[in-house]
Amino acid sequence: MYATRTTQLIVGIFAILGIIALAILSLSLGKLTLLPKPGYTLYASFDNISGLKAGDQIQLDGVQIGKVVQIGLKDMRARVAMRIDDGVAIDADAIAAVKTSGIIGDKYVSIALGPSDRILKEGDTIRQTQSAFVLEDAIGQLINSSGSADSKDSKSSNSEKDRKPGKSEK
Repeated sequence: MYATRTTQLIVGIFAILGIIALAILSLSLGKLTLLPKPGYTLYASFDNISGLKAGDQIQLDGVQIGKVVQIGLKDMRARVAMRIDDGVAIDADAIAAVKTSGIIGDKYVSIALGPSDRILKEGDTIRQTQSAFVLEDAIGQLINSSGSADSKDSKSSNSEKDRKPGKSEK
């Protein structure tokens, strides 16, 4: 009626393997790493990062070279800490830009190298940055500019109607 020691041992081993498999699956789906890749940290300040978050990619020529590790405020600008993989050299004239994958995709930081010979080291700051393009702001500006043009056209057409002589002016 009761399970033998061998059966209990086999069930215990399967239970432990199941828990380990569940832990590995949750870490991989959550994009978490237990041991981070060796690398160095660089910083960049942006006027607007619009949806960029910790864990997003850092890309150089479309290839992932690191991850965003921390975002905070410094001097009223968004300060982004980026962990760059070892073996990737970023020069002092590099430009960091917040970009979007597709129209409404995930945000990432794209780095374009410059002509400088000086290579950035641990804790250095990328000086040249481009903030994120915010689609909602662009649509708002488009609506406001077309709305003001329509109101000018309607005012000018009304003033032309007022100038034309009517039957009452005879």
